[in-house]
Amino acid sequence: MDSEKDREHRLRGEDRIRFHCHPGLACYTTCCRDVNIFLSPYDILRMKKRLEMTSGAFLERYTVTLIPEASGFPVILLKMEEEHNKTCPFVTPQGCSIYEDRPWACRMFPLDQGNSADAFRFIADPLSCLGMGEERDTTVREYLGGQGLSLYAESETLLGRIASHPRFSKEHIQNPKVREMCRMALYDLDRFRRFVLESRFLEIFEVEKEVAEKIKTEDLELMRLAHRWLEFGLVAGETLKMREDVLKGEKVKGREASRS
Repeated sequence: MDSEKDREHRLRGEDRIRFHCHPGLACYTTCCRDVNIFLSPYDILRMKKRLEMTSGAFLERYTVTLIPEASGFPVILLKMEEEHNKTCPFVTPQGCSIYEDRPWACRMFPLDQGNSADAFRFIADPLSCLGMGEERDTTVREYLGGQGLSLYAESETLLGRIASHPRFSKEHIQNPKVREMCRMALYDLDRFRRFVLESRFLEIFEVEKEVAEKIKTEDLELMRLAHRWLEFGLVAGETLKMREDVLKGEKVKGREASRS
């Protein structure tokens, strides 16, 4: 049940808020320090392209992988600069050096999303976040609409369909190989592309010709395929189908194995 404090601070899309962050504030960029920023697959796709890095190099240099005990489902945390007051590696005195490709969590600030698509709450402290005392005001919906969040909605929906599946509330992923498979497909897209194109993946699964061609160069299409593959493998989803000749071959092998 929600606490009285939670109910008091719940916001809807039509509610008005006051917030304006800019370099003239004494607190400018202090919110980019000593904070946990979890990265979504689309966050990493955007950031590694902005930095002209491979996904593997980006993950090694800028992130930490965590495995929650409750699900065993790998999540990625942005690594802060320990030698510089745990500051985000992309923040400068002038602001964010990758602002146009900043993560979802940074785009949401000073808000966080609740349990529904139209429920929000403040996560910034008005005593330390001077932007919350600025004169400019707007609605929650208008503010978030200006942060480019619609581009992230598809990724959040795809990942949420897997991560929120009832299976993971009852059992967690224990097999290290399965965990690594999840990490590769979700976050290490360049490695996943090699896996798809250099293995029998396209011979085993029915992948649309247009999709099979696009994934050679388009990261967004590859991300969609990765989510389809994970949903198929983890929760017995119908997002992918094995080719009929492969299924027949597996059945024959099964019958032969049972007779031996």
